[in-house]
Amino acid sequence: MNTPHRYQYGSLTRRKRIRTEDVWQFRYYETIPEGRRRRRSKIIGALSEYPTQADALRILERFRLRLNLQNRLGLPMTLDALADDYVEKELPLLRYGTQQAHLSSLNRWIRPRWGGCLVYEIKPMEVEQWLRSLPLAEKSKVNLRSLLHLVFQHGRRWEISDVNPIDLVRQRGGRRSIPRVLSVHDMRLVLGELTEPYHTMVLIAACLGLRASEIIGLQWGDFNWEDLTLLVRRSVVHGRVGDTKTEASRFPLPVDPSLADALRAHWQRSRHREPCDWVFANRKGKPRWQESILRRHIKPAAVRAGVGKIGWHTFRHSYSSLLRRVGADIKVQQELLRHSTIQSTMNVYTQAMSEGKRAANSVVVRSVLPHETCGASVVPNGSQWVPRSW
Repeated sequence: MNTPHRYQYGSLTRRKRIRTEDVWQFRYYETIPEGRRRRRSKIIGALSEYPTQADALRILERFRLRLNLQNRLGLPMTLDALADDYVEKELPLLRYGTQQAHLSSLNRWIRPRWGGCLVYEIKPMEVEQWLRSLPLAEKSKVNLRSLLHLVFQHGRRWEISDVNPIDLVRQRGGRRSIPRVLSVHDMRLVLGELTEPYHTMVLIAACLGLRASEIIGLQWGDFNWEDLTLLVRRSVVHGRVGDTKTEASRFPLPVDPSLADALRAHWQRSRHREPCDWVFANRKGKPRWQESILRRHIKPAAVRAGVGKIGWHTFRHSYSSLLRRVGADIKVQQELLRHSTIQSTMNVYTQAMSEGKRAANSVVVRSVLPHETCGASVVPNGSQWVPRSW
């Protein structure tokens, strides 16, 4: 008859050392292949690293979780331990930007409130009331709820927990305010205050609706100068190269001849001109950081122009608004913005013709660049196509 395995807490003690500083030592039992239990010990860390026993226990909890895998359901585990396991197993599978957002939410909001609570003590109504009390936008609260749900779902998959209390937590979605949209006049004012290469970066954001990480991740080889198209292949956040946000983000985009002329001028000024070089490389040839560009250049330019507070995504919202204003087919809008889905009533549209996408995009580009000349002659350069004067 098999005896049920009890949860093993072990023993954490402070071990004195003569020549070096004291350490925290954890003692426990381990079952060897012969079926006998043998006493083991593990050094958790030095006293200077973990001054109190509580500090050492927090580090120890993940190891103690693995030690008790034979009796996983109903463990007296804190949310901190469950979150640690989620970070270790699930986070590496996500995009770098998503990883950073999850870590920030866990450390700033979730752990301080729920980290020390046992998972079975966390109740739906308490979480719901906590979300309501936070001084955050509704969309941010929805994101916190979603992250908590993911953490508990991870526990269910690994049989650490058999319930997900967040299933019953209600959180109203939506935004606290309507996203800022710039008029064509406002965009021209901002562009007039920007120097290179930031002028060209904002021009791409306004004329193609690219996300900031996608603009930073552009390489010269992403442009097909024979067909005047752009294929967004990657995103870059904090110098780390990753995939685009969605599969639809890789849809090809038309490059209007007026925008191609502006890119040709930027290529001529650049020190880095090879197909594998970054379009907006820094002096060392590496990708720039979009946060510092926004803080040091774009936001001050908007203030000087009298436009007010803006962000990178303001240009994407403005691009979407301009597409609607010029009467672009809704399927064309979806593909130009590279959204994964649209509402069910909009999904009945078939894939838009490339001529329709190019025409709608060109109307937006020429409203932003009214005095630019159109047309760009191109010649082949090996397997790469570049404008004639490049």
